[in-house]
Amino acid sequence: MSEEPENTETKNKLDGSSKMNPSKADHSSKTNVHKVTKTIVSSPHIYKPVGPYSQAILADKTLYVSGVLGMDPQSQLVSGGAEGQTRQALSNLKHVLEAGGASLESVVKTTILLARMEDFQAVNQVYAEFFPKDFPARATYQVGKLPLDAAVEIEAIALSGDLVVAEAGPCPCART
Repeated sequence: MSEEPENTETKNKLDGSSKMNPSKADHSSKTNVHKVTKTIVSSPHIYKPVGPYSQAILADKTLYVSGVLGMDPQSQLVSGGAEGQTRQALSNLKHVLEAGGASLESVVKTTILLARMEDFQAVNQVYAEFFPKDFPARATYQVGKLPLDAAVEIEAIALSGDLVVAEAGPCPCART
């Protein structure tokens, strides 16, 4: 009877003694060497959150700003309807961005929530004052109801750090 040579790969799978790259084995026994930082960001220049959330979270160099309302520092909605609240919300957004090392210019995405889509034009006009060029990507929705019966809420994602704005055009990675 002839014996077949032992298949070490199969044997290793069965007995759990597979060969590992020593550098990979070392990583599995250490704490994750790819640490990321989550920083809670808040601005003393705007109202305190109206619920259990942070004004913003800085994850490495990306700042995620929670929805801001058109409220003054005393937590009162400002007068002037959607236009006045949009102006105040964007001013509040600016304060939170600055607290997180960002700016209006470094905003890459906003989401606008409206109580009434009929306010879109008024909101858009004020928005254009705060974002006059190199506009962020944006989505706008009408929602059933906003906190405190607000007319508008705006959230944003921004870059934190030294900003470089590239010229508009096709992405250099796009295939032609």
